[in-house]
Amino acid sequence: MRVIASLVVGCLLLTPLAAWAQVVPGALPPPDLQNRIPAPLPPPPKPLAVPLGEKPPDPSVYQPPRLRTHSDRTTDCVQQGSNAGLHGAALDRWTSRCASGN
Repeated sequence: MRVIASLVVGCLLLTPLAAWAQVVPGALPPPDLQNRIPAPLPPPPKPLAVPLGEKPPDPSVYQPPRLRTHSDRTTDCVQQGSNAGLHGAALDRWTSRCASGN
């Protein structure tokens, strides 16, 4: 008997809480405004960093000249020697002297 009485009292106490979960008319905006598509977002800000080569260099910043490495000199000397008609050991001698002398 106590179990039944406690269930009845519990149901009576929980019923008003369930009624509060219901939607009260007038609390929501009108139906035609409920499912609107939101306004588009503003465009993203422009990036701060610009890819190399797209922006002209700043004249106040020192731009060192391109390095001319031994590999660059050797390649140039091989091309010069082969254009002159050298091949084999003669081209090797020319390339070593030319790359070391420049």
